[in-house]
Amino acid sequence: MSTIEKRLKKFYRKPIPNDITFDDVRVLASYFGCEIVTGGNHSQKVVHKSSGTVIPIPMHGNCIGEAYVKELKNLFDQIKGE
Repeated sequence: MSTIEKRLKKFYRKPIPNDITFDDVRVLASYFGCEIVTGGNHSQKVVHKSSGTVIPIPMHGNCIGEAYVKELKNLFDQIKGE
């Protein structure tokens, strides 16, 4: 199983895992054709240019919050459906 497959399996696990790191998000975002834009003091943005979607993710520690995982899942599902 490749690294991408492992990260996708972890990302889509239910209930939503609370150990998704920014590194996981960077790898998955680039896999789905999104860009990571660093801005502000403590935030990063996942940008999907073709749909115009921007998801800001605040950086508090190494892991991201459950609400942001949900938003990213919706975006990645939308990209897979295109």
